[in-house]
Amino acid sequence: MPSLAERPRISDQLKKLGRCIELVSIDPHFHDVTIGLFLKGGVMTVWSFSDRAGIAERIEQIRDRCTRLGDVVAVDGTTDQLKLISDLELDRALKFMFTAAVEKDPARELPTGRITAPDTKTKLIFVVEGAEEDGKYVYTISTEGQSDRAEMRVRATVGGFIRYSDCERIAKNKFAFPDGRRYDEFARLILPLARNVSAVESQLAASELEGQMTTQTLGFSQS
Repeated sequence: MPSLAERPRISDQLKKLGRCIELVSIDPHFHDVTIGLFLKGGVMTVWSFSDRAGIAERIEQIRDRCTRLGDVVAVDGTTDQLKLISDLELDRALKFMFTAAVEKDPARELPTGRITAPDTKTKLIFVVEGAEEDGKYVYTISTEGQSDRAEMRVRATVGGFIRYSDCERIAKNKFAFPDGRRYDEFARLILPLARNVSAVESQLAASELEGQMTTQTLGFSQS
C-alpha cells in the first residue's frame, strides 16, 4: 500500500494518464499486481502501480495482446500505448478487451478466422458475418444446429451487442457499430458475452466492487 508521501505522486501520474477505462486489481500472470488502462486525447496507456522487476515487459505483453483482441493499434515508438482504429469510443468493449488481455493465459492462442461461439443455453453455434449494406458495415448473426429457440437466441444476442458495444439493431438478426464501420475483432470479443448477458452482468458487478476496493486502498478515486 502506498504511503501518504507517495499518494500525491500517484495522483499526479493519474492526471497525466487521463480517464481510467478499466482497472484489473489482480494480474494472475504477474505477481498479482494491479494494472489499469487509461485514456487521454485518444491515446490509451497501460500502466501499473507496481515497480517490480519485469513490469515493463509485462505491460508491453498486455498492450500487444490488446492489439490482437480488439480493433486497436500500438502507438509507434511506445511499449505501453495504443489507440482505436477510429475516433469511436467503445468503453465497454475496451474494458472487456483489457480484462481479457490481463487475465487470460498469455500463452493461449487467440481465435482467428470465422467469428463463432457456442450458445450457453442451447446446442446452437452462433456465427457472425459482416458485409456492406447501404453505406454501413452490417453484421448478421446466424446459427448452426437445431433448436426451437434459435430465433429468440439470435435476437437476444443482438441485444447483447447493443448493450456492450452501443450497437444499432438493423434487423432482428443484424446490428452495426455506432459509426457504421467494420470492427471484426470487437465482434469476435463481444460475441461470447452478448450470448449470455445475465451471467456477464453478475461478473461485472463483482469486478466493479473489486475495482472500487482497489482504488480506495490506493488512495485515489476514479470520479
